[in-house]
Amino acid sequence: MFSSDADVSKAGAALADLTLPNASFKEALRGLLLTDAEDTLDAPVDFRALSVREFGTIYEGLLESELSLARQNLTINKKGTYLPAGDADPVVIHASEIYLHDRSGARKSSGSFYTPDFAVEHLLDSTLEPALDEHLKKMTGLSDAGRTEQFFDFRVADIAMGSGHFLVAAIDRIERRFALWLEDNPTPGITRELQYLREAAKNELGDLADTVVIEDGLLLRRMIARRCIYGVDLNAIAVQLARLSIWIHTFVPGLPLSLLDHNLVHGNALVGVGSLDEIRKKFDEGAGTLFEADADNLLGQAAEPLQKLAQLSDASVKDIETGRTLMEEARQKTLDTKALCDLITAQPVADDPLLKDYPFEDWEKLKDEVQSSAALKLARKVLSPFSAMHFPIAFPEVFLGRSQGFNVILGNPPWEEAVVNKDKFWARYEPGLSGLSPREQNERIDILCQTRPDLLAELKEETSEANSIRKLLKAGNFPGMGTGDPDLYKAFAWRFWFATSQKIGRIGVVMPRTVLSALGSKEFRKVLFNKGNLINVVTLQNTAKWVFDIAPTYTICLLSLSKSPRPGIALKGPFTNLTSFLKGKDSKTQRFSSDEVLGWNESASLPLFPEPYSTEVFGQLRKARWLSLNEPDSWRARPDRELDATAQKCLMYYSKYCPEGFWKVYKGASFDLWNPDTKKYNSWADPKVVLSWLQSKRLRANIGARDSVHREFSREYVEDETTLSPLKARIAFRDITHRTSSRTVIACLLPPKNFITNTGPVLMFPRGDAKDEAFLLGVLSSIPLDWYARRFVETHVSFFIFNSFPIPRPERSNPLWKRLVKLSGRLACPDVRFADWANAVEVKYGLLECDDKQDKIHEIDAVVAHLYGLSEPQLIHIFETFHAGWDYEPRLNEVLKHFRAWVSKV
Repeated sequence: MFSSDADVSKAGAALADLTLPNASFKEALRGLLLTDAEDTLDAPVDFRALSVREFGTIYEGLLESELSLARQNLTINKKGTYLPAGDADPVVIHASEIYLHDRSGARKSSGSFYTPDFAVEHLLDSTLEPALDEHLKKMTGLSDAGRTEQFFDFRVADIAMGSGHFLVAAIDRIERRFALWLEDNPTPGITRELQYLREAAKNELGDLADTVVIEDGLLLRRMIARRCIYGVDLNAIAVQLARLSIWIHTFVPGLPLSLLDHNLVHGNALVGVGSLDEIRKKFDEGAGTLFEADADNLLGQAAEPLQKLAQLSDASVKDIETGRTLMEEARQKTLDTKALCDLITAQPVADDPLLKDYPFEDWEKLKDEVQSSAALKLARKVLSPFSAMHFPIAFPEVFLGRSQGFNVILGNPPWEEAVVNKDKFWARYEPGLSGLSPREQNERIDILCQTRPDLLAELKEETSEANSIRKLLKAGNFPGMGTGDPDLYKAFAWRFWFATSQKIGRIGVVMPRTVLSALGSKEFRKVLFNKGNLINVVTLQNTAKWVFDIAPTYTICLLSLSKSPRPGIALKGPFTNLTSFLKGKDSKTQRFSSDEVLGWNESASLPLFPEPYSTEVFGQLRKARWLSLNEPDSWRARPDRELDATAQKCLMYYSKYCPEGFWKVYKGASFDLWNPDTKKYNSWADPKVVLSWLQSKRLRANIGARDSVHREFSREYVEDETTLSPLKARIAFRDITHRTSSRTVIACLLPPKNFITNTGPVLMFPRGDAKDEAFLLGVLSSIPLDWYARRFVETHVSFFIFNSFPIPRPERSNPLWKRLVKLSGRLACPDVRFADWANAVEVKYGLLECDDKQDKIHEIDAVVAHLYGLSEPQLIHIFETFHAGWDYEPRLNEVLKHFRAWVSKV
């Protein structure tokens, strides 16, 4: 780590003066070239055995690893995280040693995110193979000349390719299908090209030619790699590894390495113009432009050198040199269009009027002088840190071609957020930091900021870069990116959509399941469903980390879709292991229409069904109206945050004991179902200070924030400080949860005189009374509602999911409504703190006997099931599929007793 440019220069000069003796080189070369064999002579490493998996492991190791200097002896815990070593701890890293760790500060392990072969093969089956069917069917109808010209006009891309795993697998699939087709459909032009390559290879091999068999499949694979395969990655090392893995995989003895520089490129696939439509839209914003933003006008001059490049055989080193010349010629002929793309990309994030107000409507006049313009210089300065890449410029032939986009996009894009977490940053360099209390963490970080200015500068640089990326993503062609967390996969989903052919494009990618449920992906899903595309979703529950070395609570999605006129959405999974996946991936499943899906919730989120019968149960629950229903004659509930654990940290006090006069600051873990106090608190706070702050916040929201719940209350109500939510009992629910936990929706009535952070949103009732609160709490605490929630929840009960919960709304005279209010109201009030609320609900308060409490909980499940109109088989199915491995029968039997008893009453 260096704290200044001067330090970097000094270090560079010092390195330039260093020399290494031959003995040191010998050991390094020995380690690279020879195997370590016991009891035998060391043998040479057989590099021919290298596969794409080895390159993937290398790539991940380089991408995820960091080096640090240990300032003290370090040990390691069960999770693999480095910690300061105590006197009795084994020392794994000694003070002053350099050690390798990942970006969370843990011991580096390899292979964490390498996409497993079964996932790659499934996506090739569901995406690439149908696209090949369509392409080869088209070839069958062409003349010999047409086949020769268009046979390799089939383009497959991975725009976050890493070491090229998907691309290598795609080459094999394409080669196999092409070879079989050519056997049945001999095409003289292609046969001549294959023969030419074979003869060139044998001529180069000379006397060795007779010892090598060069089959058509080997030559086809090489031609496919250069003409059909495209890739992009932000990591320059990944690009080199991908080229190397494809070179090795398509190597033909006697022929030079294929020219892959044009097809596999370094760049940021998310920063830049992704399609010609983006350019057209920019011109459409202006009035009176005479420039026609079509492929011929923008890219047409590059067509001739690119056509020559496509016809080049790569049979000799001279061909490779010619290819590079043609690539440069094509680049020169798209310079003006590249300048246009730079201006379009940089304009939304520019502050300077020179760029901010650039007159694109005058492009026809300005383009001849654009290269020397101040606006272009400013645009390139804005984009310089981000490796911007414009797809039409990088791959003109793809957008000039008949398909006008890629036939297929495959891959597994990054899933991380475009943010820098300060605590995680410091944990990378300060072992044990994550294990400290919040107060101790803050104190330690303050010290690090003072003693490590180099790291502080690095943090500022990473934060600045992340902020700029977020700004570019929000300004880019990624609808909805301003909503929710700025996860990169959301932007990639849009890039996949726009970069594939709008006529015949197909997409097959690995994604977190949140792409089908998160609010930030809502606009993407609506486009998919409204366009009437064929969508196949296979979900994988990462139980025991059988898919990726990430949290087992994650659900992974294998998403296949085509821009096909045959609409429908098929859902399979979740599969919890490889055996269940292989058994169920090809099974028949119900297909839903777009209209059905769009009617389930406001965010177009897709549910997760454990079994086919689950769709019937889901449909019955879905008959109830949304929780967010806003009708004058019914109660109205909306979730709201009291305090933000980060933004309002300055209002909180962290210590072991609560200062006198302070109130507890709850978090999600501070309560449980029917338990308002687990004794786990976030912090403490002065009620005078925090209540004053909360009052100011809601007064502003009452007249300002258009979507705030506080606008639904009268001004008289919000001006009355005694109506502040922490002064009374109110319902809260845990925001952080998991679909695979023993319970997902965890709601509870909190006592008055405490605060709660954003991990436990509270419910505000613009309309309704305490009995309505008790009724809603009972429904939220039931197994039927929780079963429904588990169809959508991944790691958070987000507001948009919560608001779409189906909640029965019977008349208050309904005996089921009355009974649920009594049951829920009584369970919610375990002590005198709830006396006022209990009085309003007309129930007693105080602890219940254990058996009585459990019986009331069981009856709530039964009453809520009747309120939803569930049949007994449907209720049984809910219990059977609620949680894998749980012993549900004892509880189900008790619930069924109450359920059957209520049959005659309703």
